[in-house]
Order: sequence, then structure tokens, then C-alpha cells
Amino acid sequence: MRHFDSDALAALVAVADFGSFTAAAEHLGKTQAAVSMSVARLEERLGKKLFERGHRRVTATVTGECLIGYARQIQSIEAEALESVADRVTESRVRLGMPDDFVGSIGEALLHRFSPQNRALYIDLSCDFSRKLRLMMNNGELDVAIVTQCAEDPPDQVFRYERQVWCTGPNGRPEDEEVLRLAMFSDECSARPRVFATLDRAGRAWRLAHTSSHVSGIHLAVASGSMLTVLPESAVPAGWRCLGEADGLPALPALPLVLLVSRSERLAARRLAAFLRCEFARPYEPGIGSVGWIATTEERELAPAGNKAGL
Repeated sequence: MRHFDSDALAALVAVADFGSFTAAAEHLGKTQAAVSMSVARLEERLGKKLFERGHRRVTATVTGECLIGYARQIQSIEAEALESVADRVTESRVRLGMPDDFVGSIGEALLHRFSPQNRALYIDLSCDFSRKLRLMMNNGELDVAIVTQCAEDPPDQVFRYERQVWCTGPNGRPEDEEVLRLAMFSDECSARPRVFATLDRAGRAWRLAHTSSHVSGIHLAVASGSMLTVLPESAVPAGWRCLGEADGLPALPALPLVLLVSRSERLAARRLAAFLRCEFARPYEPGIGSVGWIATTEERELAPAGNKAGL
């Protein structure tokens, strides 16, 4: 075999990224049979299996993992080559959406590691809650989005598990109060019902003392040290106190994140998505919280007034 077919490599990478032939086919705008055939032909020509096809998910073999790495490099080099021989370098926009509590960690990587290597591409960033970002993706208003897992997402589409932590400002000890005073995102936040339910199961009384639709509002309320909040570990400001079970607070579930990519297969979107997977993919690990995330109907309908403090 003297060369690889670009479409076959694209199918290979898509199956690896989405964990199934069905999801890969939807992403590529092809039939499942066409994607399966592309991968099967690669396996036939190599004489080796590239994927183990399980009952519920597809996993790459050692050979598959090796080839997938090279396939990503080939796709990147192909994109650079197309840009270099174009009549003129055109600036390309990619529309990225994420909750704003991830802007600090992910945004820094985009500015310092992604943008310098992709000067002809600029990122149009939108920050909102996951529910709104999903609607924007469905309406074609975004190319790539990082969102919290919902009930419709297969578990194998989660690309990162984020540790959630209790935290407060450097001054004060709000965790010692009989009734915890919480500063939380507004009720559009999909993580909020889980936090309330976790406190209720632990028998800790609480009241909702402050809400905000932006992380800056949470920072302002919590910085004094009189309130507690829950943030992804990567979003906790420097100098804040992180709390846990030793402080009388219950363990929180891990926050599963899904990377949504437009089916349009725009080169800019594909390149950004590949960077995010490479830089931020994090499989589930013991110690970052329980893996169960999808809220029950009861938890989703839990209202702030239903807390143990009756406030």
C-alpha cells in the first residue's frame, strides 16, 4: 500500500472521536454502511484490526490508536498545504461556545497555543449555559461547543470529566454555618440541581443567597468569604479555599463534558475540535467524583425553596 485515502482516514478519526459508527456517519454526513466499509477496507489493506466492535461501543486497538495519531497529523498537514498554495490567505472564522466558567483555562490555551499556530483563523467566542449552546448548535449559530452532558448524549461521547469542588474566598468560614449560604448560577445551570440534591442527601441545611448568570457575579459574591459555591476545579480563582468532606461538605459528582461539532465539516471547526480533544480530553478517573451524572426527573424539578433549611 503506497498511500492512504483521505476519506478513509476521516472515517477512522470520526469513529475514534465519536465512539460509534452511527455517530461518526452522522457527523460526516454519510451512511453508516459507507463509514463501516471505509474502515473495513483500511483493515483489509493493513491486515490488522483497527477497532474492537463491542455491543455498546467501539474502541481502538493498539494498531488503531497508532494509525489514528498519524491520521490526525495527516489531516493537519493537508489543511496547512491547502492554505499555503491558495491564491491568497483568507481569514476564517470559527464560532465556539462554552460556559463562561471554562473561559479562563480553555481560553488561555486557545490564545497561547492554538492561535499562534493558526493565524489565518479567528475564534468568535460565545459564553452561555449548556442548554442555550445546544440550541445555538442546532440552529447553525455555532461550529463547535463544549457543553455539559445531557440525557440524550451517549456516555461514550463524553470527552472530559471535570472535578467539581466546593470553594469560597480566602476569608471567613461559611462551611461552619448551620445553614450554608450558597452563591450559584441561575436556574438555567444544569449542574445546580445535582448540587442541591447532594446537600439534601447529606442532610446539610442550605439556602440560596445569591444567583448570577455569569461567573464574574459568582466571584464577586463569594470573594468576601461569607458564601460557598461550586465550580469546576480548573475555574477556581487563585487564593480561594477549596473544601471537601473533611470540612463537612459532601463529595460532588464529576462534571462530564461533551464536545459538539457542526456536521458541516468546515476545516476551521475540525481543526479547533481536534485541538480541544488533544489538549483537554480527560477520561474518568477514580477520585474526581462519582461518574453518575444525569439527573433524575425529581432532581431536575428541584426548586430552591425545597432546601433543608426551608428558606
